[in-house]
Amino acid sequence: MRNIFYLLLAGIFFLSSCESAPENQFIVKGNLENGSGKYISLSKAENDGSMTTIDSITISETGDFELKGTGSNPKFFLLKSSPNDMITLMLDSGSVISITGDYDKLSESATIEGSEDSKYIRELNIQIQKTMTEINALGEVYNANKDNPSIDSIKAELDKQFVSIIEAQRKYSIAFIESHPESFASLVALSQQFAPRSPVFNVSEDMAYFELVSKALTAKYPNSEDVKGLNDFLVRVKNPQEEAAPAGSIPVGTEAPEINLPSPNGEMVSLSSLRGNYVLLDFWAGWCRPCRAESHNLVQNYKRYKSKGFDIYQVSLDETKEMWVNAIEKDKVGKWKHVSDLKYWQSDAAALYNIRSIPANFLLDPEGKVIASNLRGAALGAKLKEIYGY
Repeated sequence: MRNIFYLLLAGIFFLSSCESAPENQFIVKGNLENGSGKYISLSKAENDGSMTTIDSITISETGDFELKGTGSNPKFFLLKSSPNDMITLMLDSGSVISITGDYDKLSESATIEGSEDSKYIRELNIQIQKTMTEINALGEVYNANKDNPSIDSIKAELDKQFVSIIEAQRKYSIAFIESHPESFASLVALSQQFAPRSPVFNVSEDMAYFELVSKALTAKYPNSEDVKGLNDFLVRVKNPQEEAAPAGSIPVGTEAPEINLPSPNGEMVSLSSLRGNYVLLDFWAGWCRPCRAESHNLVQNYKRYKSKGFDIYQVSLDETKEMWVNAIEKDKVGKWKHVSDLKYWQSDAAALYNIRSIPANFLLDPEGKVIASNLRGAALGAKLKEIYGY
């Protein structure tokens, strides 16, 4: 999906203005406090994720600026005051947008006129930031109490709060998409994340919302490159046989590729060493909050079925051994096999299995063949009940 969602966690604005620019031209203008004599630029987001600078200017002494570009279809652009401070705009032929705010805090302070949809985007950004603040606050409480004798009960309560926060964000995002499926803002809702590689929406589980947005946007913007990209992506997801499988793909029914990586104590542990059991091959990381939220579910299923031959082989995408081992200890998941090459997203195992987001897992039968994937929450327990009969 990188050709669609390369603007993660940024504001995306569809512009409809009562003021019009010449045909095939758009204008971005405004006034920025603390902007006098400073540089501002407008860049176009290309389909491959790269950026092309369209226009740039030195802001006037009074803080005024005006940038221009051309285009015949809606497209995403970045207005940058610095490499790390920017807002994302969607510009179309005839668009005119006015921006006010503080140059030194552009993304935080910007007010955008000329677009109803920009209000929706603002709401989305405010909500996801609120959610992330609440999640971070839970982490602070945990860190403040990690030496507390009652840490287990404190952690259990924090886990409940974490799940509640996640569910509240999802309900908000779902309600937004159902109310505004024809808005490019819904692409933002579909692409938002709780943390890197930890999306609010998972395409395999939330296909209905992707399809809802795809249908509505296609009807309204049939020539949009981003809409076409979304549609192409959904075709590939639903019909993987229609295109060459990417390196590392493992369809259900095929043998899982071998993994042989070191455990926390340095011992090499191979995935094939667990043959003869049903094995959950699980990709996770200590920094991944949704992964950590799933730990309790893994523990409960492991306790229930380990005597029947169920095992877990967990591959960490952490960068440091300390974070990895601390997560194992804190989540009490040390009973099963843990391995990692500590290469983060450059993990050899992640590349082999085409892992692009976590948590992600594959359930293997005793012969090492994949029989299911991405079983989380109640889905894992239901599948194991189906296998073991209780």
